[in-house]
Amino acid sequence: MLKRKQWIGLVIVAAMAAATVVFVHLVPQRPLPPLAATDTLATTQPQYHRDTTRRYTKHYDKKYQKYQQPQLPPLRPRRFNPNTADSILLLEQGLKTWQVSNMLKYRRAGGRWRRRSDMKRLYGLSEEQYRQIRPYLDLPDTLPGDTMRRDTLPRFVSHKRDTILELNTADTAQLQLLRGIGRWTAVQIVRYREQLGGYYSVEQLREIPRIDQKMLDTVMTRFTLDTTRITPIRVNRCAVSTLSRHPYLRFEQARAIYEHRRQHIRLSGLDDLLSLPELTQDDLQRLRPYLSFEQ
Repeated sequence: MLKRKQWIGLVIVAAMAAATVVFVHLVPQRPLPPLAATDTLATTQPQYHRDTTRRYTKHYDKKYQKYQQPQLPPLRPRRFNPNTADSILLLEQGLKTWQVSNMLKYRRAGGRWRRRSDMKRLYGLSEEQYRQIRPYLDLPDTLPGDTMRRDTLPRFVSHKRDTILELNTADTAQLQLLRGIGRWTAVQIVRYREQLGGYYSVEQLREIPRIDQKMLDTVMTRFTLDTTRITPIRVNRCAVSTLSRHPYLRFEQARAIYEHRRQHIRLSGLDDLLSLPELTQDDLQRLRPYLSFEQ
């Protein structure tokens, strides 16, 4: 059984359908115009047929607007400076749009053309285009430095010299005066000297990581040593961290020396360290110049 609202809906739909039928049959329709004598059924195009006579519609122009070729200015070759000319002036010289874009990018990056031949470096510029624009370039053919004779140019003078240096006092600038020693090598030599506290033998230079051993063979004869410049470690006062920073001591060895000193209150010499299993005779021999047992 239909409800009351459903019956009302059916009545309204039926009334609207009846009104539509009455309107179609009773209201007079406007007659169609008669066909011309030249019109035929075969030549008359239906209204739904696509008009193929129009090449570009409004929708097509709006969608593909970025592919349309811009209206280029007419060619008017005249004198111009590529470092200051705007895009319109460059286009008037016959350059392509992408070539002008490359020139502007080059200028924004800080690039400049100083002579006419520099324009050959422009990406995509053919030899023919360069010959066409060359007479109009407001640039010199050559620069003052281009005509300078080779014998008038300043020659490279090496500051290297064969000299004798004291290894424990020479700084990086003095070390670089020796032939074969550059900045990196000089810095490594000074840094390792500070870690050790000073060199007691020139052969210690071979312990520096990644140093050129062949170079050392030629420069080691240029060094002298003053062992009084060595700064030793005061064993009876220093902490474990100070001992472990020395290149010849591991943390376990530094801690063993510290604990042995705490047990004996004071160490008098290297003989007091002979009983430590962490230290060998070679270790003690290398450490002899760097350990001080004074209070």
